[in-house]
Amino acid sequence: MKICYFGIYDPSFSRNAIYMRGLRENGVEVIECNDRSRGLMKYWRLYKKHVQIKNQYDVMIVGYPSQITVWLAKLISSKKVVLDALASLYEGEIISRQSANKFSLKAFKTWLVDYIAYQCADLILVETHAQAEFFAKTFYVARNKCKRVFTGALDTVFYPDPTVQKKEKFTAVFRGQFLPEAGADIIRAAGKLLESKDTDVLFIGKGTVPPDDLRRMMLACHVSLGQFADHERLKRTIPHKAFESLALGLPYVTGRAGGISELLTDRENCLMTKLGDAQDLADKILDIKNNPALAEKIAAVGLALYREKLTPKVLAGEILNVIR
Repeated sequence: MKICYFGIYDPSFSRNAIYMRGLRENGVEVIECNDRSRGLMKYWRLYKKHVQIKNQYDVMIVGYPSQITVWLAKLISSKKVVLDALASLYEGEIISRQSANKFSLKAFKTWLVDYIAYQCADLILVETHAQAEFFAKTFYVARNKCKRVFTGALDTVFYPDPTVQKKEKFTAVFRGQFLPEAGADIIRAAGKLLESKDTDVLFIGKGTVPPDDLRRMMLACHVSLGQFADHERLKRTIPHKAFESLALGLPYVTGRAGGISELLTDRENCLMTKLGDAQDLADKILDIKNNPALAEKIAAVGLALYREKLTPKVLAGEILNVIR
């Protein structure tokens, strides 16, 4: 099979990099048709690039985030168009970042971009079943048009490394964006509660360190932290750090929510806390610190889950099955 990866996506963004690598590992030839320039000329450039390859592939995948180019993909391609939506632009901009009021013109325009994209696509890849239900309800998409495929993590970047020494002081690490759903304030409050327990909390912002340094910095810590705010987006989303933590073999602590519960099970491959509860988070971090057997079990079961179901090759195999 030959697949055209199309749009204004960032090839280095983890979900795109994971899927493209996995497709190639499954013997698929991936042909990229990508333009990340600003303004309306990007549509013309994408069209011209596509003319050169239009008879060279079997299926088109519109990479993330490229919702604004799906109409063009459908217009110029005679093949089926698969949109890797992950989540909606509306959810990211309006619900999460709250860049505009839900009843504003900007919110409507963002919703409209999503709506047009989802109507044009033949198939939509989303991160959770709950996300598929949200799409069906919010954008009037047929439920069976949406297929859940987890994001996973690159096993060339995130993998256990026993040569990395742990910090002398027990340390919990939060890696990622400080979005409202992350609950950075709750993590900080938990950190204050842990100051008297000889325990630190390390924050690593998104894009602040190269991937190899990030891997070592995370592995030097003892437990990885997820998202903890009592926020509606946690009903549907799974953060990238969850997959990365599993791949690293790090014990993972997360707020108990619908999205993450599609992937993980409390006290089996993670510990879950009450949303918005700093004291409960501090208690769960201490559970990991004071119970090495529990920490080892959670880390081992999580790593096994990653290797069985969440590597690039396995996930791309799921995409191919869905396409077929």
